[in-house]
Amino acid sequence: MSTFALASAHAGVAPRCKKRVSATDRRASIGRSRARANAVAVDAAVDSRTQADFDALWAWLKAEGVDVGKVTPALVDDAPGGRGWGLVAAEDIGGGDAVLSIPKSVWMTVDTALESPVGPHVTDEAGWIALALQLLHERAVGPKSKWAAYVAALPTTLEAPLFWTAEEVGALAGTQLLDTAAGYDSYVRSTWTRLKDSVFDANPNVFPPDAFDEPSFLWAFGILRSRCQDPIDQGATIALVPGLDMVNHSGLSSQTWTLNNGGIASVFGGGGSGGGSVLLRTEKGAKGLLTAGAEVYMNYGPRKIDNQLALDHGFTDAFASRPGYVLGPIAIPESDLNCFDKMDVLEVGGLKEAPSFVLRAFEDPEPELRIFMRLLNLKGEDAFLLEAIFRAEAWGLISEPVSRLNEEEACGTMINGCEEALRGYTTRVEDDRKVAEDTSIGRRARLAARVSMGEKQALTDAMGYFSQIEARLDSMEYYQERRLRSLNLLDKDGNSTYDPFEDTMA
Repeated sequence: MSTFALASAHAGVAPRCKKRVSATDRRASIGRSRARANAVAVDAAVDSRTQADFDALWAWLKAEGVDVGKVTPALVDDAPGGRGWGLVAAEDIGGGDAVLSIPKSVWMTVDTALESPVGPHVTDEAGWIALALQLLHERAVGPKSKWAAYVAALPTTLEAPLFWTAEEVGALAGTQLLDTAAGYDSYVRSTWTRLKDSVFDANPNVFPPDAFDEPSFLWAFGILRSRCQDPIDQGATIALVPGLDMVNHSGLSSQTWTLNNGGIASVFGGGGSGGGSVLLRTEKGAKGLLTAGAEVYMNYGPRKIDNQLALDHGFTDAFASRPGYVLGPIAIPESDLNCFDKMDVLEVGGLKEAPSFVLRAFEDPEPELRIFMRLLNLKGEDAFLLEAIFRAEAWGLISEPVSRLNEEEACGTMINGCEEALRGYTTRVEDDRKVAEDTSIGRRARLAARVSMGEKQALTDAMGYFSQIEARLDSMEYYQERRLRSLNLLDKDGNSTYDPFEDTMA
């Protein structure tokens, strides 16, 4: 039976038909770096920002021509991570009305980074690195920066696991979130080390050591992950949008931001100054009405699961929980004799070389996962579907059961993988629930418990789904039966009427 590792989502894609780093290695990695993480870890409740900081931000936005009169910054009790800063309606706002429209002229983008003093030194770096270094530069120059008021209003403490203490991280033991955070931790720290050796040390006037040290670089990365208006994994298409990034998340809200005056290519990182703005509207209809004093929400990602929100923002949605588990990226093993043929079939199916799938609690897995499992386990007599004559239609052919053996192994791969992942947790669901509901415990520990409970639920549900399929193997119709039926070569009882001798004589 073919096997695979239930890997965490990670910043990067497994190479074509190459072996991936194991989850065990990732846990070891974060264990080695946690001692240094303590240097930047902070208490979750600390927030040094004041009303004066946000008054200055609003004054700057007004001076830049931004209409922010419909909303105002305020301390809110039900911010996702607990009491914190958000935006509330300064007046009644009707359904479908614009709440905020922030022009590109005040954004921080990859383009503004390349035009800044750090730009000449990062032309060959990833977009997020350039933007992170510009953010640190603007913070270092203080009042001289165009974005001084914005930077001063950014949080100095972050809630993502990247900034937890070693003890707090311990509560994540066994979870996918720990593995994923470990990947980020190792990646960001190694990136800082590389930049220090190749860029910072050679240009101390541009990159003063006290402003571009490791804790500062981690902070900038955390700011981008939590506040950029487009996912950081989209390369250059990221931006920090002052004002809009103060809107808190609610999974119950359908409010999202949209782009005006051009698409993403022209607005984000498209070269030149460009135009456009990012716009937030209320929901249409009666539910869209915001009364004065009500908090403004938006949805950070309608399909984001809890551990993804926890990874970037340090919270899960208490009112619209989405427990889940990210499966992948999964690469076709290099030991597979049909590796490259299978990669071609993946391309036909519109999937990446090493696709990822989201297992959602209380939902059936996405159909593509079942198809991928068939492809992963395709071998022996079934491998004829990988031949060139079938290549264009192979993905469609395996969208239905191929053979009893293939379907059994596809189900077994998932069931065994889920069982293996569940054995890696150090707590039971009952234990997680007690911690999650105990308000006397720190909120980071409660968050870890909610994430752990949700991951287990998603894995258990996926295992149950494939177990049900496994129980129906004998009643399924497989490829050869479908083919014979399409040729009218099956009788009313489902038996083949194909006579190879007669076919040969003809």
